[in-house]
Amino acid sequence: MKTVHLVRHGETEQNALKVWQGHTNTPLSSKGLQQAKLLSIRLKDRNLKIFSSDLSRAVETASFLSKNIIQRESLREINVGDFTGRSVKDTYTSNNDIFQSLKEDNFEFPNGEKVKEFKKRVKNEIEYIFDNTEEDSESIVFTHGFFIGTVIGLTLGFNNYPFPIGNIENTSISTIVKRETVTQVNKFNDSIHLTMENIDYPAKIKNTALTFIRHGQTDSNLGGIWQGHIDNPLNETGVTEARLLNNLFRDYDLNISSPYKRAHQTLSLIVNDDIQTSNELTEMNLGKWEGLTTTEILEKNQEQFIEALFLNHKSKYGIDGESIHEAGSRVEKLINKFENNKILMASHGGTIKSAVTKLIQSPESNAAAAFTIPNNLGVSCLVPKDNKYFLWSYNVGKIGYENISYNK
Repeated sequence: MKTVHLVRHGETEQNALKVWQGHTNTPLSSKGLQQAKLLSIRLKDRNLKIFSSDLSRAVETASFLSKNIIQRESLREINVGDFTGRSVKDTYTSNNDIFQSLKEDNFEFPNGEKVKEFKKRVKNEIEYIFDNTEEDSESIVFTHGFFIGTVIGLTLGFNNYPFPIGNIENTSISTIVKRETVTQVNKFNDSIHLTMENIDYPAKIKNTALTFIRHGQTDSNLGGIWQGHIDNPLNETGVTEARLLNNLFRDYDLNISSPYKRAHQTLSLIVNDDIQTSNELTEMNLGKWEGLTTTEILEKNQEQFIEALFLNHKSKYGIDGESIHEAGSRVEKLINKFENNKILMASHGGTIKSAVTKLIQSPESNAAAAFTIPNNLGVSCLVPKDNKYFLWSYNVGKIGYENISYNK
């Protein structure tokens, strides 16, 4: 497996003023410099091959981590042409007809870049980055908001703008992983190196939001065993790590947990309010795979394993278990009972992956493999808008692919 982390540059004065930058060379502000420093502290112990857009705000952010940077013009932000230096809000207001056509591949910023060409550039560049990343190693790419949003949207299977994702924060980390021909989103918009208050961003500033947290570690997680409906408690590490999150999740209308010990324990350790339970949040029924390691599953059901995990979201896990589509649908049914509420939910890896896939309406062609399973205590947040759900974060927390069960 190859891992590529995508990082948006630190804040510039133009970001603060909310004006289009495009291809202009703008330096980091004092706030942006501090953001880049905090990011470098979080990443300092990782062995990373570093790529960067050649624009100064990206290079400056990357340089806090290392001076050994591969700069590439192809990693630049989209060229916004005549909009450069203008207010984002004002251009949207005065050019509404132009932006209404953004979903069309023939859209072009006035004297700027065509979105069709930009998407082609993004696809080619990410392919280049993966080709130049060693197997079982990590690269990091310092680039720009529109570029990262396009990578994430295309990886999830969407073809036309606007993609159902939220604003990408300065110095946030988004991660994609590739196994042979399958590319998945592992993390999106994680900026907890700036403040742990960002763990459920933007739920703290929204009246309506859905926040999912996967339970803490169990002994089965540590041993690489697929649990499914096996009702295991947290181990010592799971309890200790969950306690560190206490009081970070505040002002939710509802706190709902899977009835399984590992999820309910997790939620009870991080919130001090009443907790409801719901069977809709239980882990996926893994059928004949429950209690097995991945190696054992592959020895018996390799073809069906690959189909269910990566190819067909309606294919059942464990032959007679549950599909991603079915698990996502039951969570959607639960959420529909509590419209216009801010809800915190403690659930399980497969169920959270399935729910997020369903709620953002990932295209069927990518629905099985749109996301990896989130890490233990990984946090994901969605916000409703215009009768749709937008993904604002996924798997916020520890960096790296921690699902030992996929690797045992």
